[in-house]
Amino acid sequence: MEWILGILILILGGAAIVVIYLSERINVFETLLGLNPKVTSDKLAEHVAFGPNPFGDLSGENLWKAMSGEEIEGEKIDIDHVESMRPRYELVITRHIETILEDGRFDARAKERTPVKSILRIPMLRGSVESFIPFTEASRFYEIGQEAETNPESAERLATEVDEVVDDLFNRVQLERSTSLGRALLPMLDSSIEEIDEIDNSEESNTSGNDNQLALPPSEEDASRS
Repeated sequence: MEWILGILILILGGAAIVVIYLSERINVFETLLGLNPKVTSDKLAEHVAFGPNPFGDLSGENLWKAMSGEEIEGEKIDIDHVESMRPRYELVITRHIETILEDGRFDARAKERTPVKSILRIPMLRGSVESFIPFTEASRFYEIGQEAETNPESAERLATEVDEVVDDLFNRVQLERSTSLGRALLPMLDSSIEEIDEIDNSEESNTSGNDNQLALPPSEEDASRS
């Protein structure tokens, strides 16, 4: 009986060593990946599938709430570095808006409608993150994309409306729009662009003509008359 007990002790000791070894290996693996050692299996699977999240534990609607100053309920998430994340977050939400507009235009060409992507995973240089836009604004971007494709003569009006919606979204997440996203993301009519060029060219020609007239010296006839 003593030798059986000894074998059982050896087996249990070996099993304990294996468990400790595997635990240490998992901790090293998570550390190399930049994950919290207490990360859940779901987050580990997400990390493996989509790469690291540049915003840490913030993703989806929680990321939106952190940027807009809203309270995140039910989860303990570090939001101490939100301000430093804003420039990167501006890129995320801009790509989300662009994708929704493109979806609207693509579906309009195919004469169909698909669900609006209020939550969308945005790939980044390293990893990816889920972006969230409130459904009301996301739906409006989709409709603008549809109308831009079916009613191209309304491009200027739609571009202005895009900027207005973007301004509202950016104000809520404490960002400031520096350029016209509507004109950058929507196709503009060539005729309107040509008209603007013609106006610019005519103004330049008139200006240059006046400059030449002022720069010419008085003729001898003008001098004798004077």
